[in-house]
Amino acid sequence: MINFSAELNPEQLAVVQNGDGPCLVLAGAGSGKTRTITYRVAYLLERGIKPENILLVTFTNKAAEEMKVRMQKLTGASHPLPWSGTFHHIGYRLLRAYAPLLGYGNNFTVLDSDDSQSLLKLCIKEVKVEPQGGKRFPSASAIHSVISYATNAERSIAEVVEERYPQWLPFIEQIGVIANDYRLRKKEANAMDFDDLLVNLLILLRQPKVQEKYATQFQYILVDEYQDTNKIQASIIRQLAAVHHNVLVVGDDAQSIYSFRAADIQNILQFEKQYPGAKIFKLETNYRSSREILDLANGVIANNRDQYQKNLKTRETGARPQLFPEMDQQAEGNFIASKIEELLKAGMPPKEIATLFRAAHHSQMLEVELVRRGIPYDYRGGVRFFERAHIKDILAYLRIMNNLADTAAWLRVLLHEEGIGPAAAQKVTQAISRLCHPERSEGSLEQSVRDSSAVPQNDSVAQIGHDILGPKAQIGWNNFLAIWEKLLAAVVRSPTALIDALTQSAYRDYLDSEFIDSRERLADIKQLALFAERYDDLEQFLADTTLQESFSLINKEEDAEPKEKIVLSTIHQAKGLEWSAVFVMNLASGSFPSDRALKEDNGLEEERRLFYVAITRAKRQLFLTYPMAGGAYGDFLSGPSMFLNEIDPALIDDHSILMNTTVLNDTTADVEYISEDQPLKIRPGSFLRDMDDL
Repeated sequence: MINFSAELNPEQLAVVQNGDGPCLVLAGAGSGKTRTITYRVAYLLERGIKPENILLVTFTNKAAEEMKVRMQKLTGASHPLPWSGTFHHIGYRLLRAYAPLLGYGNNFTVLDSDDSQSLLKLCIKEVKVEPQGGKRFPSASAIHSVISYATNAERSIAEVVEERYPQWLPFIEQIGVIANDYRLRKKEANAMDFDDLLVNLLILLRQPKVQEKYATQFQYILVDEYQDTNKIQASIIRQLAAVHHNVLVVGDDAQSIYSFRAADIQNILQFEKQYPGAKIFKLETNYRSSREILDLANGVIANNRDQYQKNLKTRETGARPQLFPEMDQQAEGNFIASKIEELLKAGMPPKEIATLFRAAHHSQMLEVELVRRGIPYDYRGGVRFFERAHIKDILAYLRIMNNLADTAAWLRVLLHEEGIGPAAAQKVTQAISRLCHPERSEGSLEQSVRDSSAVPQNDSVAQIGHDILGPKAQIGWNNFLAIWEKLLAAVVRSPTALIDALTQSAYRDYLDSEFIDSRERLADIKQLALFAERYDDLEQFLADTTLQESFSLINKEEDAEPKEKIVLSTIHQAKGLEWSAVFVMNLASGSFPSDRALKEDNGLEEERRLFYVAITRAKRQLFLTYPMAGGAYGDFLSGPSMFLNEIDPALIDDHSILMNTTVLNDTTADVEYISEDQPLKIRPGSFLRDMDDL
């Protein structure tokens, strides 16, 4: 027998002992929600509820496994719950039994992402879409993302394209045709993708006999991370809870940050309307962070209007969060790296230090500085900056500008183009090689070195593709030439000027057609251009970026003997994790909250929730930083995030450079930088006026 009163705090105990009927458990950050759920299951089992009459639904496989391990330790049973897992897992089990009711065989196939894209490519081929207005048709991967979002958000394809991907409006009719063809082909192949597992489960549960069977069987339903559910998942739970109404959902509306995956915060905010008479429990005792960090978190989230009010509390005290403005992104990276070195020297384990950011491209300057100082790091939420595919693409174009004989770079840029496969690309590279080395033989090494520096005329390069490629590959070759000519037309051949030329070339159309996150990838490339500003010489720039990439490869080889590393992570990927010391960087206007989010319905409130999540990852020390220039507005002054302006000054130690500012009269220039050891001079009101101009 478990002594629940001794092992749970009063808030948790109330949920465990009084969780009958519809219940909403608002579990604040670090409040022990997983512990509460597992003890609730144990409590039900002790009361004689049979394991098969309990349904526990989690949001991820990792969470499902964690629950399983905890329940095994708590109950001593090797298989305490036969019905526990993700929504997709539960859907798969039920559909295996009842697929014929929906016109499928019981042996239906589940398509993974690659399978789905292969099927979509066949659908696209049938439509035979031509480019319109100079824009390419979206890739199979992009269309799959559109269909998936529309399905989970219960929106039409047309609505999703109009609201989220207006660059594809010229193709909206064809995308609709392809989506319908994709649905039919899946059915003909007796196959379902991951989204179908949810959609078809809901259709199945709307059949009276099936619903009656399982709604009767599941006397108690528990759902974890309810704030991350979409409309379909919420409807599935309502169907399964229709008989006993014992549905207990656990979540935190203040941590609802996945609307881009079609998660709907209204599921948790409207719970009382969906389940009249629902009980509301609050878990507000935090076991993670110091009181000072929680006071800041409470103050930040209090600015959201559409929420359940909570007030996280703890007995632990510590240092106040600190705010450090820096001159630009490079200075910000230097500052964070220096602080990390201080923490490491003071004995803090590397795994207890993390730097979080709103978007992946925000970390680039910090990554460069960490590499320079030899500080190993793990990157969460994607891949390291210089390993990203689009960054490698840009560098490949620059490499052939610097060295026309670079075969590997040629292969990379050509294989992006329509109609150019490996065989055609190899023909081009061989011809380029002959052009660069017309007299190459088995001569001396010195002769080979002299030959490699030869650069043929650019019209000779253009002619190569026309001479050796077939009609289909000519389309891709002409598109490459459009990009190539844009590079050649750059007035200045500096790395930054060449990168800027690429962002205005047909390569940008490639990004828009190929990737659902093309805007984020373009932001990465603009960040690369900012980094390149410190170089006048293209060859030196390419050498240094190669060293950055090589450093990560060396680290991977050294990982045969794993070392503790600090963590760099997007805030989205950091949810659910915690560290002793946390840096939240690039809290600049236009960057966090992002300009894009501000244009979306309820976007500002979700961005504030994202900031709240970042703050509540910190256990003992929290550092907030932002660049005063070089953020979202390039070389212009960007200033602090509006979220920083909302903070009560009493809750934070502000190390602002503006504390040392000399205010000038109206006849003086707006901004005057004198020297490194003298203060910045700013005229009153100039900052706000400049921002309005932007």
